Amino acid sequence: MKRPQLADYIVVGAGSAGSIIAARLASAGASVIVVEAGGTDRRPDVAFPLGIATLYATANWKYPTAPEPGKDGKASAFASGRIVGGSGSINAMVYARGRQADYDGWAQAGATGWSYRDVLPHLKALESWAGGPDEHRGGSGPIAVSWCGHHHDIDDAFIQGATDAGHRLNPDPNGADQLGVARSQVNQRRGYRSSSGREFLRRVPREQRPHVLTCKTVTRVIVEHGRAIGVQIGDQVVRARQEVILCAGAIGSPALLMNSGIAAGGRVADLPGVGENFHDHLVVTQSWASKVPTINTMGPVRAAKALREFLARGEGPMTTTPFEAQLFTEDFQIAVSPVRYELDPVTGRAIVKRSDAFTAYTVLMHPEGRGRVRVRDGKPHIEFDRLGRPEDVRKLLVGAKLTRELIESQTAMRRVAGANLTPIDDDARRWLSTAEGSIYHAVGTCRMGTDDGSVVGPDLRVHGVDGLRVADASVIPAITSGNTNAPTMMIALRAVDFILDRRS
Repeated sequence: MKRPQLADYIVVGAGSAGSIIAARLASAGASVIVVEAGGTDRRPDVAFPLGIATLYATANWKYPTAPEPGKDGKASAFASGRIVGGSGSINAMVYARGRQADYDGWAQAGATGWSYRDVLPHLKALESWAGGPDEHRGGSGPIAVSWCGHHHDIDDAFIQGATDAGHRLNPDPNGADQLGVARSQVNQRRGYRSSSGREFLRRVPREQRPHVLTCKTVTRVIVEHGRAIGVQIGDQVVRARQEVILCAGAIGSPALLMNSGIAAGGRVADLPGVGENFHDHLVVTQSWASKVPTINTMGPVRAAKALREFLARGEGPMTTTPFEAQLFTEDFQIAVSPVRYELDPVTGRAIVKRSDAFTAYTVLMHPEGRGRVRVRDGKPHIEFDRLGRPEDVRKLLVGAKLTRELIESQTAMRRVAGANLTPIDDDARRWLSTAEGSIYHAVGTCRMGTDDGSVVGPDLRVHGVDGLRVADASVIPAITSGNTNAPTMMIALRAVDFILDRRS
């Protein structure tokens, strides 16, 4: 079948944001072409939570990073979903909205109209929360949100240990207040992944469905007389009557702008903020031997039981996530999972050792460090010294110690925790250079605002270029408290309102 050459809207990227925007615009009667570099999300390892073990190797951009001075000059790679559904098809499905103060901070910094009060209706419209709707939660949205369906002794001990240590047991960390300890909330529907690719894009009636071009890479946005009129795909030009909307993520979107002459000193638009303000959550990973069986030693008998539990109730080990229970403090998100594995970020391959162990993650939610995205031979390249700020290093060591104390000092955790498998040595700074890594929450590289360093306005239009918007995690001015997928989907819902208001 011949590819379409013209549509009302072209959406670049069928990820967490792009799937929502394309589906909603098409449902409103617009013709939409979606261009996705990856393949289909109709595969078992996307649907099943345990599929994350293969997805990072097979559906991942693995963007290269520059050598990091804070990590002895080591280079690495940064994960991002290269598949329909984007990173929402390969992530851990942890659903965390962030705090009211996060969004109020956006508005105060120049993203007018993005306060918590402004975004709450879209956060509610996004979700169908298993606890039912209330003042803060939505009960009838496309994305199914529930408590983690795997109940494990490690999780229970962590929650008990945190409350014994004086932390609040929080009935809903995505409700009125985030602080405290609870089981993690996940975007799963009876145990299956509930992503925007599955819940928005796939559920549009066939006769209204946008035209999705998979395994096709946009190389540049075509701008004529100050207006975006289409995109280049190989030697083909696909044109947009109304707008081009970039949803290629915090690495892909700024790279595409740079390749299109929209950057510092750009021939199309001089926007020095393009690719700047790259930041990410910093994460210390620590592991302990376990005195109770974990997923690491699950053999054929336990696996068969787990499959029956999943099929019957959508629960059990097959619904696991790297964050099964978590504690939010002012500075940290501390989470545990009853499994220990090693992920090679360059290859995306995961190795699970056959010995009972569990993992604790200490996330510094608001680091000072900032990096940038650059292009080399037209391809994105990340420059970010993760441990380049002394205050970030200090806080990470404080958080790691807090985690160790919780696990090694609290009675509930001592009953299940054995030896520390990642002990800190005399040189804490060097230990940190190996213990810290990413859970791939890149944001900020097309920051929204009204100052000279911003890339898009509060309506997500690119400054100085008509007919072009960016709507994904790249527009986030400052990273939210917790996993970034839910805020990214909310941004997409708001973007549709902006676009349709203009169209009308």
